[in-house]
Amino acid sequence: MSKLVNYLIGALLIAAVSCSAPNQSSESSSSSTSNEEVKSEAKYSYDPNGTVVSFTAFKTTDKVGVGGKFLEFDVTPKTAEVSNAIDILPGLTFSIPVSSIETNDKGRNGKIVQYFFGTLVNNETIKGEVKSVSNGKATVSITMNDMTKDVELVAKADKNVVVMKGSIDVATWNGLDAINALNKVCYDLHKGADGQSKLWSDVELFVKAKLAQ
Repeated sequence: MSKLVNYLIGALLIAAVSCSAPNQSSESSSSSTSNEEVKSEAKYSYDPNGTVVSFTAFKTTDKVGVGGKFLEFDVTPKTAEVSNAIDILPGLTFSIPVSSIETNDKGRNGKIVQYFFGTLVNNETIKGEVKSVSNGKATVSITMNDMTKDVELVAKADKNVVVMKGSIDVATWNGLDAINALNKVCYDLHKGADGQSKLWSDVELFVKAKLAQ
């Protein structure tokens, strides 16, 4: 009888040890995995030094592209830090001083500021806001010539790089007078092989931002 009791006690102790050990190991493993997931989750924030705001305008009837960019811009994201890079866009506001335009031609820079932007109302800055992002499209409100209009741009992200691009027509902001004023002062420069001078009102936009990690 004594042997039987000892056997049962031993069996119970073995069972207790064998049941408790894996639970402790599982809890430890789960805790470790959870901590690793938290540590590995990427966080992104806006970095002005990693941002480029550029455009392409078009001249001549053959629609020859003339590229440029803005060297200065003030960007304020609604959310300071995000897990998905594309989420930096919704609610983001921006202000761009037009005097910071750069087309790699000092004379052309001055003419654009004086004759194009100078013809517009409240012409020192271009302002806007990314109102929403859905299905690879961003709805962006742009304020120019004292008017605010919505445009739709392609929006995508790859790791920590966010891109918005698309075409706008400055006629939407009643900008044809500004187009004509600039074309008049650059009349000969905007002539193509057919001898006709033309400055198009549609402009392609390209914004690329490399977010900080």
